[in-house]
Amino acid sequence: MKFKEIYEKIQQSKIFKDFIEKNPEAEFCAGFFVMDFLSNDNKSSVDYKVGEKIFTFDLTKDDDVLIKEDRLMDIPDVPKLTKIKPEVKIELDELKSIAGVQALDHGISAKMHKIIAVLQNYEGKQAWNLTCVFDQLIILHIIIDSETGEILKYERRSMMDLIRKK
Repeated sequence: MKFKEIYEKIQQSKIFKDFIEKNPEAEFCAGFFVMDFLSNDNKSSVDYKVGEKIFTFDLTKDDDVLIKEDRLMDIPDVPKLTKIKPEVKIELDELKSIAGVQALDHGISAKMHKIIAVLQNYEGKQAWNLTCVFDQLIILHIIIDSETGEILKYERRSMMDLIRKK
């Protein structure tokens, strides 16, 4: 499914319309998506910020919309959520092929299992922040400009690296 379709389904829901009526100052600040190529257990949500609170709108498999409220956390060295636009030129359904090409270009031929994609601001640009999980415990962190498709960051990790750091 495309980001635009997900965003529009959420915006057209009664839950969202009621929320916006009560919170007209709400700012769209992130999109969170999980694409699981093994189990097809995909997740789609968008986040809105109101003051020090964050509201997450999840789109279920049955196209129902659920809302969750949480407070913003102030974590050192983690950028604050800022307003983003709901328009992208690089769509969700293009991310697997972009990540796959990057993997092959860097000598990775392992099978891709999952992509966790976050639409957010990155160094002044609206970007897709991807964490891609492959066979052989390979993890790629790729940041893609959502307007141009330019690769802003590429980093290869191993699951073992993450385990050692803990």
